Amino acid sequence: MVRIGSYQATPESAFAARKAQVNRILSKADKENIDFLCLPEGFLTGYYADEELARKNCLETDGVIFREWLAEISHYQATVIIGFNEREGNHIYDSAAVIEKGSLLGVQRKHYLYHNYFTPGSSFSIFRSKDMPFGVTICLDANYFEPARLLAMQGAAVLFSPMCNRVPLNHPYAKRPNYYSHFVARSFENRCWLVTADWIYPNDGSAVCPGHSVIYDPDGQEIARSPEGIEDLLIVDIPQDRLFQEKGRRVHGSPVLFQEIAKAMVSQIC
Repeated sequence: MVRIGSYQATPESAFAARKAQVNRILSKADKENIDFLCLPEGFLTGYYADEELARKNCLETDGVIFREWLAEISHYQATVIIGFNEREGNHIYDSAAVIEKGSLLGVQRKHYLYHNYFTPGSSFSIFRSKDMPFGVTICLDANYFEPARLLAMQGAAVLFSPMCNRVPLNHPYAKRPNYYSHFVARSFENRCWLVTADWIYPNDGSAVCPGHSVIYDPDGQEIARSPEGIEDLLIVDIPQDRLFQEKGRRVHGSPVLFQEIAKAMVSQIC
């Protein structure tokens, strides 16, 4: 059995307070015996419409501040997927760090970008922790089939999706829908569990994020849903025999079709 957690909340405004907030939820995750914990997009650094603020608050994974933070959380047991603004050279990425006991297993960078100051990622890679293969599709990356399909073709059993759905009041996601058609598709067509973790952003008269944190099973069924506008920790126990690395016809179709899909997707990336 694998225990998965998804945390929905409003990040604190200052970095020190956000680190303390992460420590609190990691402590709670350990008490709940959670194996994997997904936190929202941009949760560690904040998520900014303004490039100057993004650059001011971004982190380098080989920098002192980030490495010191990894050491601070090294005693927690849960493997963490957390969003942050990442800097490498002069480039800023909308990224998610995958961390196991203070060790950075890797970073997934977002491809379908909302703010134009970000540089898009260049690949989708499988991570493995506690003998489970998984991938990360950050927010808008989960709306389209290619990212999830590339990860499913590599054997991902779970797709974690950190999100920040702060939208105008006239946006369809200003209110929660009964179901999320793209999540149904991503989970079903790829035979993956899909775990999303979203912000809460109170209505300020122009924008809002009610929180769209959900967990879907490989049959496209919604298994858990956070309450609207409330901090929450979703927890789902997944039997080992429901973690599908072998995708069968869902992903491969016929052998010829699989080869054609693989070639087409590789050519698009290159």
